[in-house]
Amino acid sequence: MKNNLIWAIGGFALELGASELSAAPASFALVAGLSRRRAVPALFGAAAGALLRGFSGALSGIAALIIAMAAKIIPDFGSTKIRAASSFFSAMLACFFSRISKTSGVSELLLLIIASFAAGIFALGVSVLETAAEEKRLSLSEPKIRAFVGIISALAFFSLGRLDYTYINIGRLLLGITLLCVCDIKGTAWSAAIGLPAVFGLCAANPEMGAAGACLAFSAGAACAFSKRGKITRAVGFVFIAAVGTLISHNDEGSWRIMIEAAAATVAYAALPFERLKKAENDFSDGAASLIIGERLNFAADALEGVGAGISAAAETLDRKYCLNIEEISDRAAERSCRSCPKSMICWGSEYERFHGEFARLVMQLRTGFELTENSLSGECAEECVNPAGVVGAITAEYSRYISAMSDERRIRELRRIYTDRLSATEEILRAMGGSGFELKALGKYREAEKRVEKALSENGAEFPQAFISRDNRKKLRIEAYCASEPRVGREKLGQILGKTLGKELEVPEITGGCGRYRITSCEALPLAVKVGAYQLPQGQNEVCGDCCESFTDGKGSLYIVLSDGMGTGSRARVDSAIACSVLSKLIKAGIPLPSALETANTTLLVKSADESFATMDILKINLESGECAVYKAGAATTYIKTSDRLMRAALESPPAGTGGKMNVPAQKFRVKCGDVIVMTTDGAVIDEKWLARELSKPSDPAELSERIAKAARSAENGARDDISVVAVSVGR
Repeated sequence: MKNNLIWAIGGFALELGASELSAAPASFALVAGLSRRRAVPALFGAAAGALLRGFSGALSGIAALIIAMAAKIIPDFGSTKIRAASSFFSAMLACFFSRISKTSGVSELLLLIIASFAAGIFALGVSVLETAAEEKRLSLSEPKIRAFVGIISALAFFSLGRLDYTYINIGRLLLGITLLCVCDIKGTAWSAAIGLPAVFGLCAANPEMGAAGACLAFSAGAACAFSKRGKITRAVGFVFIAAVGTLISHNDEGSWRIMIEAAAATVAYAALPFERLKKAENDFSDGAASLIIGERLNFAADALEGVGAGISAAAETLDRKYCLNIEEISDRAAERSCRSCPKSMICWGSEYERFHGEFARLVMQLRTGFELTENSLSGECAEECVNPAGVVGAITAEYSRYISAMSDERRIRELRRIYTDRLSATEEILRAMGGSGFELKALGKYREAEKRVEKALSENGAEFPQAFISRDNRKKLRIEAYCASEPRVGREKLGQILGKTLGKELEVPEITGGCGRYRITSCEALPLAVKVGAYQLPQGQNEVCGDCCESFTDGKGSLYIVLSDGMGTGSRARVDSAIACSVLSKLIKAGIPLPSALETANTTLLVKSADESFATMDILKINLESGECAVYKAGAATTYIKTSDRLMRAALESPPAGTGGKMNVPAQKFRVKCGDVIVMTTDGAVIDEKWLARELSKPSDPAELSERIAKAARSAENGARDDISVVAVSVGR
């Protein structure tokens, strides 16, 4: 209510100070720059100000307000850039079209263009500063923030300075109140950032009031020296410094007005309850806490990135400098066997080329798999060598040492690759969590609703519940709750209970966790709904299918379906596919981004056991709000999408999980709507696309459809040689 009153007063004052033949921005610029919920009270205040200006002025003022408010219906899609651009152009158009009928010459038209541009800049600045304040990053350390603070201050007081009455000037009065309040809340830096441009704005409105405005601005800044003495002392100091400044400036004619304005500003400042405002800021310090958590997580991610880069650089340098080279085996063997030989100077002097070539030949003989004996030396070298057994033994020993070192190096390189990949995946997880930390600044606004959710969860068996409610970019309600035990009611029943508690229709909650900690997520009902049907056929006489399928929601409006095919058939393949599905689903449900979850599943399969463990991964993600759909494939078979009268294919080539190396999973994106059908299969299902297109054109339940397709694929040629899994997804409302 207090904030609404402030915006209403702001709109009222700006409208009174505006002029049709001036570049001073009117209230419509403020309305255009503010968000919808703040623009409404400013609109009513501005309308009241327009009516006080008289009938003719009211018509043009209200017309401009209607244009500015009409632009609010343009969707910004959660983009601050679109919102800022909309504010800029709507303010320009409101100014231009509401005043164009009253221009009568080129000079007035030029002034109107300047005024329109000034109104657009004012609205743009209001939009940028409001967004920065909501995101808790309103700081003068950013040049953009400093610039817009100065522009808005100058333009606003350009309008307010025109409200000049017999006893007071409204612009100077509000300048004194504003600077005293800002200095108390934000400090002297903010006071200076607002005060200096404001004085220029007052001078532009009326050059004669520049000295008086500067006197009040300086007095408010100088009164900060009494900040440790309390509010009353600062207020008295402000009046005293203003009186001294008036005497020094020899402004005898307007001195009594300055003192009235200083006294009125002091009374208003002393009456405002700043202690309560500061307490309210402390009550909502969770926003700052969430921001610092986000910054710390991002900083930790940067540190991990640096560790990974350092390991790679050090390993490359050490490998290049210290790793054994096969060409060095000959030199090492000669050093070992010939150093103490009396003929060493001859063999490795004048006969160097012959003996070095002989040693290299013996090394190559070892590489081809042959063993060395004393007879392995060539005839000429054997005649001159006094210790052939020692030479053969030295070459064999150095070659064995080389083979052992190469084996260790390969193992270390593989471990190093796995370790750096895990560092990279952990870094991505931390960055994602850091990004979500910035979203937490909105938490705490719905504490009463959160308490009702916690009570409902507690009444239904969830121990020690802690609930958090927020809204996404589309203003849809999102619930995230944690508890020590799982609710004793089913998911659908729990969704109904929570929906009744909040007075909203909710999606079926997703419950994940275990071992004494559970997470419950849900969101408002979404426009699209899906039905999922799956059918599996094991290969031959196997009782277990080697494929695994799982579907779940992420609590943010997206549905995931994961289909994995383990290497081989039967229970052995089932282990790999089940691990891949389990790891991926648990991480996504926990809020981990898909690329990091895929990398973790890949590493898990790689280090699970000594034998090879491969598994294909076919992932379907559907946004139930927008219908946007994405298919991700790691060695998976083709996915079919039937939309309208077309049958589309999603076939992407990539290696399966568990093969080693960093996971680069390609994606194919499209959009689905009500009535569309998606079919996912493993590579054991060989399907004729013309037959499938006819089957998908018939209305049927997804469970029946998946069974029909799987059995048809089994009866086809080569259909009995592998496990078969088919998942059918029907999109509806």
